[in-house]
Parts: sequence; structure tokens; C-alpha cells
Amino acid sequence: MPLTKRRRAMLLATGVMLPLPVLAGCSSDDDGPPPPAAWDIASAPRTATSGTGTLRWALDTAPTTLNAFQKTADTGTQRIAGAVLPSLYTLDARGRPQRNGDYLTAADVTSSDPKQVVVYKLNPKAVWSDGRPIGAEDFQAQWRALRGTDEAYGTARNAGYDRIAKIEPGDKEHEVKVTFAKPYTDWRSLFTPLYPKSVMGNPAVFTAPATKGLAVGAGPFMVREVSDGSVTLVRNPRWWGDRARLSRLVFRAVPAEKRDEALIAGQLDLAEVDRATARRIRATAPDKQAAGTGQGSSAPGKAGAPEPSTGGREAPGAEGGATGDTDKNRSQTRALSRFTLRKALDSAYTQLALNGTKGPLADERVRRAVARAIDRKALAKLVLKPMGLPSEPLGNHLLMAGQPGYKDHSGALGDPDTNAAQSLLADAGWRAGDANRQKALDGKTDDRGRRHSAPTATATDPATSGATDPATGTDAATDPATDSASGTASQSASGTASATNTERPSGAAPRPVTPGGPDGSARRPSYGRRDGRWCCASSSPTTGPPPR
Repeated sequence: MPLTKRRRAMLLATGVMLPLPVLAGCSSDDDGPPPPAAWDIASAPRTATSGTGTLRWALDTAPTTLNAFQKTADTGTQRIAGAVLPSLYTLDARGRPQRNGDYLTAADVTSSDPKQVVVYKLNPKAVWSDGRPIGAEDFQAQWRALRGTDEAYGTARNAGYDRIAKIEPGDKEHEVKVTFAKPYTDWRSLFTPLYPKSVMGNPAVFTAPATKGLAVGAGPFMVREVSDGSVTLVRNPRWWGDRARLSRLVFRAVPAEKRDEALIAGQLDLAEVDRATARRIRATAPDKQAAGTGQGSSAPGKAGAPEPSTGGREAPGAEGGATGDTDKNRSQTRALSRFTLRKALDSAYTQLALNGTKGPLADERVRRAVARAIDRKALAKLVLKPMGLPSEPLGNHLLMAGQPGYKDHSGALGDPDTNAAQSLLADAGWRAGDANRQKALDGKTDDRGRRHSAPTATATDPATSGATDPATGTDAATDPATDSASGTASQSASGTASATNTERPSGAAPRPVTPGGPDGSARRPSYGRRDGRWCCASSSPTTGPPPR
């Protein structure tokens, strides 16, 4: 299946740093050391696989849509789309886009002046599962649906499609000519996945629920059945490429807390697991589960680093636990020894995007204050280091660490410094009192002739950012293409909770960054009315996450 920078986090996603998947799959008979990770892939030649069988793959939830461009699309949607629809480009292990020869014989920028023009040369064998050749009309329908001009399409993103001026058949057969109104260097990311015009040409079909299935595809697999909790794919009889080695793919919704039981019972072959289950698997055969440094990764880190201390308590199911193993636990532990644990960084990330087009965040000083108040490195270290993976936060909006050309540009934000953040806010006209903070210029005109309205920004201290406990491994990430970063985007690092805006009444003042208590804890602000304005006061010290 193809990987794309823009899809939501695959596997166990963490925050602004490169997210972390943790995989458990059936082990092979090869007792040799697993390949090094940050891309810990059990590669094997096609001829070494059986060529038959069913792979049962766990999902967090059953997908509500099979359209990867809908707002409700999730990881399951992306995985299914990657198996049943055209991917014109895929990413290799270093994150470099590679033309997919099953669909394209060539794709080139043929002109850049006065307009950028890209000509796609389609594989003459490429047809939809109904027998119709893939052609320009499919490209046109997808562009019109995703360019953002028709509200009937609940599209999640339009990046790139909104820069296209027109699409037409090329000068030769099987050619598609795309002319851009504005240059777009990431054109290879477009039209992946590519949907048939029967889906993209009709808003009702575009927004149809997953239970309606996907009648037409053009991948090695096709959708056979969609039921409550599962989606079944079978081989596409019209597929022109190398025949799929698996006969069926079954995606099942299995909650994270039940996956170890499902694996042990033989109900799953592949599943993302939380850290507790990963620890149990690793405990069964630590030598087998060990790994080295990340292949292809420019960041340092050992994938086989030791787990953090459990405070003298054995992980559930581990041999020699303080309370003794029951027969059931011993049986489960033996069953888990059949599995191999693999882990890698994902090609997605989460960021805190600051909309600098209006309101308090239109002031660059306020945006910089928010950025200086967040210790991204501490959050990345909290989540990734215990897993033995590179724990540097991402410093580039276009490339992932390890991709050719990657450079860390985050230094422009400055190091985290809450005192500097408070100084920036003060310089922007935000006054701090002993027990409350409010906008000094609220409702007044400043020296630049602008009126200040009540703020909606959030300045978050990492101590109160609600970062995921690394012991749980339950994380989330968002599609960077859906983030509305109109101003200076400050990336945050966390698991379930990146540093995000807390819901509160419209016009509420920004969450202040208050000094920690004598025990090192952070002070959480509370909100209330004061003189007709929303203001906040520092409450008692707390070490928990801020209210949501």
C-alpha cells in the first residue's frame, strides 16, 4: 500500500514529531535478527510467500466512508483505498516519490512558462474494474470535486487541486494534460488515490457511507463486502499488474484493549498494539524482539532501547510477576511468543497551527509567544524515547526526517522560554496582574490604529499540555493538509493531546503560562467574568492536563 505525507497517522500516531507505529504480527520461522528500524520492515521476495491465504488486519474502528477525501476518512479508509484504487506515486523507504508503473508510463512537467503543465502518460492496460479505461474524465471529476468551489462535496482538503486551471486529454492517446494556474511543486502528490468519475462526479456518491461499498476500483484488490465491524477485499480479476499474493484482506474493528486476546485466539494476523501489549510480547523473547538503529533515518536512536522502569512491577503476563502467573497468563505468554514486534516512525505528524489572519494571533508577537511557551523537544522525548526511537521533533513542514533534502528550520522560533513568551505578550499589550491577566488594550485603539477584540489564543506550558502517558501508547495525529496554518505554525509534540486550544466561551482570554509551584508542578488557570471581560486566575498547582 502506498504511503503519503498527507494521510492521517497510520498505526500508533504521536504528535508533532514523527509518529510511532507499534506492530505485532505473526512471526516467521526465521530466528535471525529483525531488520533495523526506524523503518523496521520484514521484507521478503514475492517468490518466498505462499501466494494464497487471508490477512486479517485490525482497525481501531470500522471506516464510516471509503472516500479518502471525505472529512470523516480515517486510517482504515486510507488502507482500503491503497489496495483498491490507483496510486500514481508511492513513497519509497526514504520518503522519495516513485512513479507507479502499473498506472503511469511517464509523468513530466512539459512547460513552466507561462503556465506549469504536467502530462501524465497512462498505462494502456490500466482499466477500472468495470472495464472502462482510466482516462482524463476521471482526472477532471476529481479536480472539480476537490478544488473547493462546490460546498456539496464535504472534502477534507483541496491543496494542489485549487491551483489547477484546466485538465484535458493530451495530444496522444492515453495522455492527460494538467495545466496549473499557479506553480505547484508537489504535483506528484495529486490524484492519489484516484477515484472513478462515478464517485467524484456526484456529490451524493462522494459523501456516501462506507456501507454503500465501492462498486468500481482499479487496484490489485476490490471491495467484496462491507458489514458491521469489517471490510473484506478480494483479488480484482481485471487487475493487469502482478497478481496479489494474498487472496483476501479482511479489515476488522478490534478495540486496542482487546487486540492481544484476538491475536492469541488466532482471530488477527496483524495489529497495532499499545505499549502494554508490546511489553508483553517483548518479554516473551527479548533477544528476538531486539532491533538496531533506524535504517535510512538521519536521526540517531536505537530501536531496541530498554523500556522505562515499571516501578518494580512486572508487566501483565510477564514471567515471574510479583503476584505469580495464573495458568491463563502463562498460556497467553506462550501464545504471544509466536509474534514478532516491529516498530517504525510514520509519515504523518500533528501540529498546532496558528491562524494569523485575524484576532490576537494576527500579531506576530503573540504567535511567537505561543511558540516559545511550548517545549517541543520535551514532549517528543516523553513519547518517543521510551520506545527507543529518535526523539527529535519535526522541524520542517514539507519533508519528514530522513527524506532527502530535509532541514530543520524550527530554530527560527527560538528555544522554549516562558519568560520570553511573557515578555512578547507584554510587548504586544497584554498586561499581567497578580491574580489575573487581561488585555490592556481591550476595546481600545492601539498606536497602529487597530482595535483589539477579546483573545482566543492558547499559550500552553508543556507541564499542562496533556501529553499522552507513554505507558498507554494511545495516540492521535491529524492530516497536515487539513491544518489551517495561515500564520506562523508552531508544531507541538504529544500523544493524544498535543497542545491545542481548550474549549471555552467565545472571547475568552488566552491561557497564561504561569510559573510552576514549589514542587515543580504547573499552575492551571481558571476562567471567569471580571468587569465584563473574560479573564483568568491562577488556581492551585496541578500536574494533570488542562480541562477540555
